[in-house]
Amino acid sequence: MAVTLKDIAEQAGVSQAAVSIALGSSGRISGTTRDRILKIATDLGYRPNLLVQGIQTGRTQTIGLLMNFASAFDAHLFDGIHNALSDQQYVPIVLCRDDDHGNVLEQIHSLLDRRVDGVLIRPTDGTVWEDHLEAILQRGVPVVALDVEIQAKMPQIDFCGTDDIHGAHTAAKHLLDLGHRRFGVLNSGDPRTPMSIRGQAFAEAVNATKGTTCVTQLSAWNGRTYENDGARALLDLTPRPTAIFGTSDNVAATVVHAADDRGLSVPDDLSVVGFSDTEILRSSRPTLTTMRQDPFEIGRRAAKMLLDRIDEKHNRTASPAPRQAVRQKTELVVRKSTAPPAGS
Repeated sequence: MAVTLKDIAEQAGVSQAAVSIALGSSGRISGTTRDRILKIATDLGYRPNLLVQGIQTGRTQTIGLLMNFASAFDAHLFDGIHNALSDQQYVPIVLCRDDDHGNVLEQIHSLLDRRVDGVLIRPTDGTVWEDHLEAILQRGVPVVALDVEIQAKMPQIDFCGTDDIHGAHTAAKHLLDLGHRRFGVLNSGDPRTPMSIRGQAFAEAVNATKGTTCVTQLSAWNGRTYENDGARALLDLTPRPTAIFGTSDNVAATVVHAADDRGLSVPDDLSVVGFSDTEILRSSRPTLTTMRQDPFEIGRRAAKMLLDRIDEKHNRTASPAPRQAVRQKTELVVRKSTAPPAGS
């Protein structure tokens, strides 16, 4: 049988009200009494009724999480989220994001109906999240976006992700320093995604150097992987780029495959840089030079930001902190896929 407050009160020789206070309800009892009650509760194996506790405190200790799980990057994001939430005894309610507009709204209402204390979202793949978030904000539920920033930069919604512009500039500088002047960018996805931001930033950085050229192509996603069409189009240019920036590691891998199909050597004939440092591509041949992200820290920091906002709400902070936008720096990891251009 489940241990009740009455069981604890009888063994401790106190009232049920005192037990309730010791276990988290508002009210005052002495520290000695509290410690004695907590020890007896532990010894008896008491487990709190979280539904009742939520009614008493106004918190359900749950977080709504809207994101998809399609890669190791996503898994690391979730690991970071779980790490921060579990430290504070919070539990995520995970809904795999659906990019159909009607279903997105249904998912949001599903989370709100469960009285989640806050919502984490990863707003990718073209869904106009600004159309749906008002349902959350009207109820005063804090929201943090991770990895992909809400384009309208709604003042109530914080963001934690990667400094994609700095990372793309770093990749460009690496290739420029090697002596490359003819560049290609292989991009993909909605123009609002981090991949597109990286591609634009890379092109701007190399075009700022006199005597350079840069051509951008898109790599189509077929639902399982990226197609090689964009990579082939870049390699068929005359003159051909001597270096190509893939806005993700998976996109960069299509460049390596297309080059191999044409009998080109990476890096002797073509240098390739990716973005992410995906584990599965660390052992590719040649190993991929890339910009290393930290998805675990992004997830952990985003969850911590959300918990801070929840505390603000329940502490009735008169002047909440202004909107935060945290962008984690990337690290250039130089491997075997980049070298000076042939003949330099």
